[in-house]
Amino acid sequence: MRTGLVIGLSVMLMGCASTPEVDITPVSIEPVQTIKSDPFDVEEVFAAAQSDFKNENYLDALNGYKKVLAYDPQRKDALLGQGKVFLALGEYQQAARIFWDHSWTEDLSGERSFKIGKILSGIYTARYENSVNAINNGMVLSPNDPRLWNAKGHYHDKQGEWMDALASYIEAMKSGKWRAGTINNMGMSLLLQDRLEEAQDKFEQAIALTPGNKVYENNLRMVFILEGDLQAALDDIDEVRSADILNDAGYVAMSRQKTNMARRLFLRALDISPIYHAKAQANLDKLEALETAARPETAGTSP
Repeated sequence: MRTGLVIGLSVMLMGCASTPEVDITPVSIEPVQTIKSDPFDVEEVFAAAQSDFKNENYLDALNGYKKVLAYDPQRKDALLGQGKVFLALGEYQQAARIFWDHSWTEDLSGERSFKIGKILSGIYTARYENSVNAINNGMVLSPNDPRLWNAKGHYHDKQGEWMDALASYIEAMKSGKWRAGTINNMGMSLLLQDRLEEAQDKFEQAIALTPGNKVYENNLRMVFILEGDLQAALDDIDEVRSADILNDAGYVAMSRQKTNMARRLFLRALDISPIYHAKAQANLDKLEALETAARPETAGTSP
């Protein structure tokens, strides 16, 4: 191929040898400037994520940490930052995967932020036999951490100790941090007390502080469901999310001994979910077991 090309060029040159010469005025050609894109500045992205996290812009912070980890998957501070964002968003299973299940290349058991993250994610994912002890251990390390006060408030809510729960949330608010999460938890406490209008106000405040937070939005939708307005609650979301919210609202109704409403909500969740909704079925089974145990003919009998 190369030989043929050389011969072909020679023939072309010889054919042009007898033609008149043409005066060609030289044309000046400006050198081509190569435009280079700015390189990825990982430290700048990390600093922005840290700032977003501090200002409670959690979704932006999460996106920033993800970019840093895509650049350097072993970067410890970005991974811990991501774990703290998951805690702030109420994504406790995701947080536990970082603080409990991740294979760390170094021992972080002595770092306070890691210890607190592990305690918090462990409390909300039932990894401790005694969550109260875990909370108290965390408060020894960080007595004014609003996340631990929120966890304590959540514990009191589960016991129906509403005033103790409120006192814990007030302590959490004193720090000035994690305000949206604390306000949301106040709303959940009011929701469990069937104080729907007050709960709605709290959820709206939390959403205003962190727009786009699905946890807070779902809680607001639960208020609408418990008020009987399914259209307002479910009109613009997909079936998977709708089923989850119906199940959660059913659980709240069950905790308030509204068994008929709870049954309807669990059945509706099972009906519309595109896949088998194990949680809704488990809650329905639990509801039926409670009703069976409460019937006079079964009361006092041995299992």
